[in-house]
Amino acid sequence: MQDADYGKRVTGKPYLGFLEDIHKQLKPNTYFEIGVQFGDTIKLASCSTVGVDPFFSCQTNIIGKKPTCQLFQQTSDAFFAERDLSRIFGKSVDLAFLDGMHRFEFLLRDFINTEKHCAPESIVAMHDCLPPGFYMTSRDIADAKHPRSAFPGWWAGDVWKIVPTLKHYRPELSITVTDSAPTGLVLITGLDPENDALWANYEKIIAGFQPMDRSEFAHYWSSVSVVSTDSVDLGRFRPFS
Repeated sequence: MQDADYGKRVTGKPYLGFLEDIHKQLKPNTYFEIGVQFGDTIKLASCSTVGVDPFFSCQTNIIGKKPTCQLFQQTSDAFFAERDLSRIFGKSVDLAFLDGMHRFEFLLRDFINTEKHCAPESIVAMHDCLPPGFYMTSRDIADAKHPRSAFPGWWAGDVWKIVPTLKHYRPELSITVTDSAPTGLVLITGLDPENDALWANYEKIIAGFQPMDRSEFAHYWSSVSVVSTDSVDLGRFRPFS
């Protein structure tokens, strides 16, 4: 079957540049990242930073002018089980970027665990939630080479499912889905570290979203409200510094 192609709806400012704008304009005091890998995003931060990745492959200077930069080479689940992020920082997380394992349940747990260390005005950014093609949303990275993929080599996994999940179980959250190229960037604020709705419904959520369903994917694209990065008013967020 021919691949879906929503590429024309994800043509905003590339996510690296958009994240850089967020850092420069909002000046977070604390930055947390899951999925550091090569270090391209974590190097954008100039504040106290914590990064988590099971296998770092950084090829660049990621410390820069950061006053502190602590790296933990382990899975995010292990990190949260063993460590207290708020205690590491000595305060709450201002800005977080979640770009770990490209499977829905991993991102869901990462969001739940990260929110516990946030304040209402904190911002959680999530990558890959606007995948322009269907085949790239497979839970198996091998399918990134699907012969009918319109985006050969791309793998976003099924993390896009976090958006409808949060809208359903956490309707009070402020969720902005941007067209940041190439696979979108979602900004979430209005956080509540005491809210346990997602944990309480975790098994139900996972059971309802496991299959790879093309009609479900098409419905997502027909219903999601996508905001251009050019029209995102970062000024509506309170600068942290």
